[in-house]
Amino acid sequence: MYNLKKIFEMDRIKFEFDGRLEGGFPIEEEDIETITELDFYDQLIDFIEEGNEKEALNLANQNLEAEFIIENIPSLEDEGFECLEVKNIFVDFPYIEEINGIKIPLFKHFGASFILEGPKEVIGDWMDKQDNIYKFNQLLLEEWFEERGEFLQDGCSYFFGGACYDLAGFGEHGCNIDPESIEKAFN
Repeated sequence: MYNLKKIFEMDRIKFEFDGRLEGGFPIEEEDIETITELDFYDQLIDFIEEGNEKEALNLANQNLEAEFIIENIPSLEDEGFECLEVKNIFVDFPYIEEINGIKIPLFKHFGASFILEGPKEVIGDWMDKQDNIYKFNQLLLEEWFEERGEFLQDGCSYFFGGACYDLAGFGEHGCNIDPESIEKAFN
């Protein structure tokens, strides 16, 4: 008798990618309110205004979350991909922007690493074979998503103190698959 669980696991691989958000901003009114109601809001604002970046980042980095929302990328959801873990969440270069008299803590960059698991057969569409070894091909990945009208970064969400930060105007929201992790898992 076949062990279907083992067969299913063999056909799936885990890989890592790094997400980044440059120019993230709390774009919803309730997110701005959430930030101003944080117990440490005044302390964080003081640290930033005093130029005490180390303490500001220490406080901010203790209150970060990131999430990869598979549902935001229907092709990955339909193919059975899952986000297993989020790690290495960080922000850097804190600064303040005032909006309607409210001081908002902002950060030049948000970042996180996400561990995803998905079907080897689908991931094979993102790989080139060279001498019986598979190499990750960024162009194939981009084409795969373009054909579906989707982008990998659409799954990445970043939160500070429970408030969601996203792009509002200029900036960059992106991510890159770690070639070493996907090649090691695939081969």
